[in-house]
Amino acid sequence: MNSMLLRLAVTTMTLSLLAPLAGCSKSADEPAAENAALATPVPPGMIRGTVLETMNSGGYTYAFMDTGQDQRWIASLETPVQVGDVIQTDQGMAMTGFTSKTLGRTFNVVYFVGGLQNLSGGAQPTAQASGEMPAGHPDISGGGQAASAVAEIAAFEEGKDIAYVYANKDALAGQPITLRGKVVKYNPGILGWNFIHIQDGSGDAGAGNNDLIVTSKADTAVGDVVLLSGTIVLDKDFGAGYSYPVLLDDASVTTE
Repeated sequence: MNSMLLRLAVTTMTLSLLAPLAGCSKSADEPAAENAALATPVPPGMIRGTVLETMNSGGYTYAFMDTGQDQRWIASLETPVQVGDVIQTDQGMAMTGFTSKTLGRTFNVVYFVGGLQNLSGGAQPTAQASGEMPAGHPDISGGGQAASAVAEIAAFEEGKDIAYVYANKDALAGQPITLRGKVVKYNPGILGWNFIHIQDGSGDAGAGNNDLIVTSKADTAVGDVVLLSGTIVLDKDFGAGYSYPVLLDDASVTTE
């Protein structure tokens, strides 16, 4: 009898000790069950990480996030996030030396993203208008000066001007070409590239085929007449609303 009572007592004590552990295990599983998004793989082209620091200013949310691979500042239209939240966004566009006037702060590098999803808070990404950026963000969209502002410039190869590139873009995709044009807009140090707009007097501003965007590591200046040799790339999307149907990529620049 005493032996039976002893075994019963030990069994009861063991069950009482295991009960809290079982409760802990269930509790630990609850966040994943409640927020399945945290357990899903990161979609291609996206990044996910934990917020280490965040602030709102001028209608934008700035968040310093740890992706597990790096730590980076991102900026998006204002979205509710707090330190410790897990957020997900696109790769965005890197801006070096960007100064937020409303924050009174200069970031060494900040990535402007098209939308921000708070996986911890369940907030859906806010749609960002195409090309919309905070005040002070350089405009790298199409169009430099009016077409009439650039007199006709002789093509490097006869007949192969900017209008020709637009008209034959499909056949030229992936092909090298050399063009001569006048620099009408220049934005250095964006995503590690210098963005150059050239015009040569061909094409029509209304049709959008008079201004060609060039990416290059070389420096230039507005007003320069240049020879540019690079590769034609179609439908280049840099994110944050900046996409181009035609672009001269990784061009060398010779000032004439």
